[in-house]
Amino acid sequence: MSAPAWRIRREAPAGLEPWTRLASAWDLDPRAARLAWLRGVDEPDELAWRLDPAWSRATDPLALPGVGEAAERLKAAIANGESIVVYGDYDVDGVTATALLTRVLEKLGAKVSFFIPNRFSDGYGLHLDCIRELKVQRDPKLLVSVDCGVRSVDEVAASAELGMAWIITDHHGLGPVLPACTVVHPHLEGYANPHLSGVGVAFKLAQALVGDEPAFLDGLLKLVAIGTIADMVQLKGENALLVRRGLAALAGANGPGLAALLKAARIEGVPTAQAIAFGVAPRLNAVGRMGGAEDAVRLLLTRDGAEAARLAERVEQLNHERRAVQKALTAKLPPPDGAAFDLCMDASAHKGVIGIVAGHRMRESARPTAVCTVVDGLAHCSLRAPEGYDLGELLDAARPFLHSGGGHKLAAGMSFDPAKLSFVRRALVHGAEAQGARALAPAALVDGGADSIPGGAALAALEPFGQGFPPALARIEGDLLAPPQGFGDGHWRLKLRGLEGGLVWFSGAERGVLPASGPLRVAAAVEDHPRFGRSWRVEAVL
Repeated sequence: MSAPAWRIRREAPAGLEPWTRLASAWDLDPRAARLAWLRGVDEPDELAWRLDPAWSRATDPLALPGVGEAAERLKAAIANGESIVVYGDYDVDGVTATALLTRVLEKLGAKVSFFIPNRFSDGYGLHLDCIRELKVQRDPKLLVSVDCGVRSVDEVAASAELGMAWIITDHHGLGPVLPACTVVHPHLEGYANPHLSGVGVAFKLAQALVGDEPAFLDGLLKLVAIGTIADMVQLKGENALLVRRGLAALAGANGPGLAALLKAARIEGVPTAQAIAFGVAPRLNAVGRMGGAEDAVRLLLTRDGAEAARLAERVEQLNHERRAVQKALTAKLPPPDGAAFDLCMDASAHKGVIGIVAGHRMRESARPTAVCTVVDGLAHCSLRAPEGYDLGELLDAARPFLHSGGGHKLAAGMSFDPAKLSFVRRALVHGAEAQGARALAPAALVDGGADSIPGGAALAALEPFGQGFPPALARIEGDLLAPPQGFGDGHWRLKLRGLEGGLVWFSGAERGVLPASGPLRVAAAVEDHPRFGRSWRVEAVL
């Protein structure tokens, strides 16, 4: 195991503690104030989104381009008894957005149903075959996309010829031309929160439809929190407020589906963002990864305890299957080589897990990664990149050789003719070399030693931690008191001399061999559990 570089996340001027202003303004534990400062928070007002997440701070939903027009169209459709279909996506952001908007429209008395394309037979986004099938089976007059559709110009035009109108709500990258319909999107017209997730966009539309009903809206924020965390968008500004309120709401009474998910993930009390990311999101994602995602929406929507139990059991089964398939693919693929872009292909790989495996390889190699499979003669790839890279730019460099490609800066997808693999690889490697020159960063940006991380309540005050506001990461050094103790599927528990709480290393057996005793130095994220206390999750060996 090579030792990656590390440094303190942000250096304070010599002799100064600039975080004391934050501590004084909010009566914070100085260590918590320091963590906020290390994450780029300089002014006390910037913490208000987290420490005082009042509804009055939230952006007016009508300020989001397209929301007013979309809300009026939906109200008219409800009044006229038109059939409405919510058309979603199979990832957690799309599933939660689908459930949220469906629930709101049901509350308002709409004749509404939902549809999610199949990852394997349909793929991402709007598909004309799916639209035609919906026309025959449900004859909707209005379709509302969530978390997809902003580039579906042809599909929207074809739908109009079939007598169906669209409202597009999305947060993915805009194309050169918008579909000829109402479009709700946070990248339009300089909107104040361009980092809204797909479910966040759906929530803003829901706010405009429902009006001033704080209790109901807080219930919807449970879904917003789960989808926003899972989609790894920036947890700063208004996103922090929405997620913070949603996490607090999850600690209260939940419907049978959410209650079953939290129980399966062993989450008690107010969940942290990381608990949702590691416990709830993978379970919901597994449904769409291993088959059709509509059961995940049904689980979130059901009010029937027996149905929730049946669906939750199905979700657990699919998550176990996903883990087994993921483990097998990880073992089968060759280790990353020295190229600036790590691209590997296995023609028989399960399409549902290539994104997870790409993420693991990216974190291990600290470089952009693509894992590809072949379906119906076309290579389908999931791409992941570390901070500092831009997959959109890399895809543009390879565009002449691609069948399709798009997504976000750090997570994207592409497809191409396998015969063009060498051309795609060269284009991505060349682009990654250029980006790598400006993306150089230490593998571990730490906050200090274990004693620099505040206690549970003081740390929880800064939630949510995640993209753009990373979890507390400590540099921990000490002697192993015993050989690693294995548990689960290749995980390790370790004890270090002088460390309060044990170390947990997920998938540690896949990453290398540790000595049975002697010194160990790691970067570890803190985890606080209401019953089991503090533990540390190994992120890297230093």
